[in-house]
Amino acid sequence: MSSVRVCRVLAVASGLALALSLCSCAFTSDLSGSLVGKVMIAGSSIPIPGAFVECEGLAAVSAADGSYSLDGIPPGDRVVYASAAGYSGYAQVVTVEESTVHDIYMSLSIGPARLFGYVSHATLGPLEGAAVQIGDMIVMTDSLGFYEYPNLQQISYLMTVTKDDYRSFSANVHPDSENYQFDVNVLILKTVTLWSTADAGVMNHDPDTNFGGNPELRLFNDQIRHERFFILFSLDGLEETAEPSAATLRLYNTWVETNDEHRTILVGRPIAPWLEHVVTWANSPVTDASIAHSTYEDRWYEVSVGTYFSDWLVYDRDNFGLLVDTPVDHVADRFVFASREYEEDESKRAHVVLDYAW
Repeated sequence: MSSVRVCRVLAVASGLALALSLCSCAFTSDLSGSLVGKVMIAGSSIPIPGAFVECEGLAAVSAADGSYSLDGIPPGDRVVYASAAGYSGYAQVVTVEESTVHDIYMSLSIGPARLFGYVSHATLGPLEGAAVQIGDMIVMTDSLGFYEYPNLQQISYLMTVTKDDYRSFSANVHPDSENYQFDVNVLILKTVTLWSTADAGVMNHDPDTNFGGNPELRLFNDQIRHERFFILFSLDGLEETAEPSAATLRLYNTWVETNDEHRTILVGRPIAPWLEHVVTWANSPVTDASIAHSTYEDRWYEVSVGTYFSDWLVYDRDNFGLLVDTPVDHVADRFVFASREYEEDESKRAHVVLDYAW
């Protein structure tokens, strides 16, 4: 074969090879697919940043808004994988085309959890025999106040802690690790009777007279004659952590002519101090009055004043006592309550029954 002919053959072969190479590149480019989308918490549109997304050896990390993109994936049915701390692994077959949108929804990981802790009182320390309840399960604390649920899951539970003479405790607890400690501080329930340390009636028809030593506390208002009274209860001796749940002012009606509930009670709080043997109608401090819930039975008037005691004990509002008043009523009789100077029966003197926890 001549050298010229050999050169022509080689040239033709080289040209065919180049053509095949170009066709191959064009064919491969046409078959390149891509994936774009967002990684979100299952059942929501909340993004999951930092999730690792992989398909056919290609990988991406989701951005702050959960978005990701993968290019150069061979078209066809491909498995897309995703993983993120705190979430269950994700794997799903996706038909990949030239430009495929695929959002990934990942479920929060629910792993095993051991829930444990200690039940105690801030002053008295560990509490033995407290019942710690989750659903239908109940465990009792030991001598150290310790409780344990060894076989739970990392989900939310409603926990209730109860013990006789203590205020019950309830809270949603979500163990988020295999060993999760949750300590509980409970409060003691207590009831005390507070006897008035000062009381004094005031009357508009005798505005400059002090009635601080009178055994009667009169309540009347027919628009012409108006009688009301101040009363004070000391909070000394109560625990600093006291949290009132109820406070009932109890007043005994000594006037035999009246035995039915007719009058509306107003209870106000003086905004300045007053003195039992000085206060009169004329020099009475300003008060903020409001209607109070009350009941009347067996000559005892009972008035709910728990809000006031909460303000004094929990929110450190100044305790200047109470003003017990009544609106204008042209029909209702006068009430004559026993004051702290009432001597016929000391148990009938005005007092407050206070229920609280500390």
